Amino acid sequence: MKRFGVQRFNATFLVAALTVIAFLTVSSGCAQQKEQGVGKASAYERILQAKKIRVGYVSVPPGCIVDPATKELSGITVDILRQIGKNTDLQVEFTEEVGWATMIEGLNAGRYDMIGSNTWANPIRGKLTVLSKPIYYSGIGIWVRSDENRLSKDNNWVSMNKPDVKMGVMDGSTGAVIAKDQFPNAKLVTYTDLTGEPQLFLELTAKKVDVVFAEAAQGINFLNNNPGKIKNIAADSPIRIFANVYVLPKNEFQLKGMIDTALEDLQNSGFVDQTLKKYEPGPHAFYRVAKPYRVD
Repeated sequence: MKRFGVQRFNATFLVAALTVIAFLTVSSGCAQQKEQGVGKASAYERILQAKKIRVGYVSVPPGCIVDPATKELSGITVDILRQIGKNTDLQVEFTEEVGWATMIEGLNAGRYDMIGSNTWANPIRGKLTVLSKPIYYSGIGIWVRSDENRLSKDNNWVSMNKPDVKMGVMDGSTGAVIAKDQFPNAKLVTYTDLTGEPQLFLELTAKKVDVVFAEAAQGINFLNNNPGKIKNIAADSPIRIFANVYVLPKNEFQLKGMIDTALEDLQNSGFVDQTLKKYEPGPHAFYRVAKPYRVD
């Protein structure tokens, strides 16, 4: 009997030990899942449940125009996104104005579901987020003072890659990426990410910087109010062509599928082209997305 009691005790102890190990393993797995975000509702799921898309935005006319008095929003990507909301039966709520340098942090932290401004697709944004299909394309100009004659496009703009050339860029902007990648010897004059292109053009005319990278529409708008002050020395051959896209949180491919499908429908219906014409400050300020088919 004593021997049998010892065996029963050992069996009971073994079962208890295995139960504790299993509990600890499950708890550890749950902790790891929680730490890795497994089980957390996706932005797409939250949007469907709330029937609302929360949108962060950067003030960058004419894609996203913020009225200084009323704070009302308008612009190319704003109007298109509102139409996407109507076509998908979802409310579009512009919840937070952000800057280029901080928008991805807030996006991936879940403060908003997407960036609704016209944002240029670049490798860093592609690495850290999910990007929509192109809405339209921007040719990036090299804007200088009207009396500037030192710089030319010979040898891929080698004359700009010198320490005495000051390039005005915003922190976290694509202009900063261009300057660092292509003109490492030039002097970067960095401004906060909320500065905006109009202020950079003023810095240019005040001779605080020598070069500003901006799309044609931005420069044309400035010239309309400041005739003859600046010129685009890359008008015939933009230094870069960038797709304007919506920016979505990392891993949100189902959300991308919804936005892409709705966007393609608006491009095929002519809504996107009509919206571009509404805000286009001059001929050929924007490049349209090519149709994915042809009629023979």
